Amino acid sequence: MKARYIIGIIVIAILAGAGIGLKMFFKPHAEISKLNIDFQVNAPDLMNEFQQNETAATTKYSEKVLEISGKLVAKNKLENGTNILVLEDEMQGISCQLDSTWAKSNQTVIQELQLGQPVKVKGICKGYLMEIKVSPAVVVK
Repeated sequence: MKARYIIGIIVIAILAGAGIGLKMFFKPHAEISKLNIDFQVNAPDLMNEFQQNETAATTKYSEKVLEISGKLVAKNKLENGTNILVLEDEMQGISCQLDSTWAKSNQTVIQELQLGQPVKVKGICKGYLMEIKVSPAVVVK
């Protein structure tokens, strides 16, 4: 009798865990363009904050929605189709991985972006590792 009770609890726990896992897996991803902005920053100022005190900047900006204004220095498309925009400095600047859904429906916007020109990007800051990572992101018109 006691064994049945324990096995029943284990089965219920496994089913609950599987249900939660499936719900998280199939959760629709947030539409970046509709999220509220936590911080509006200039790319050079953001880079300076991370270079001056990475820990404080990470605490302040990590997983926050940023609207970043800066100069586009690189525009790349990876083999898997992911579009990357780099602001200010190609080696240590701000790397913005564009949201795949947004990028598919806005190819003309991406193609019209000119290197050396100002651009405004909205996305979620993922932190700093040789460069500031922003993903997913969209171009703000």
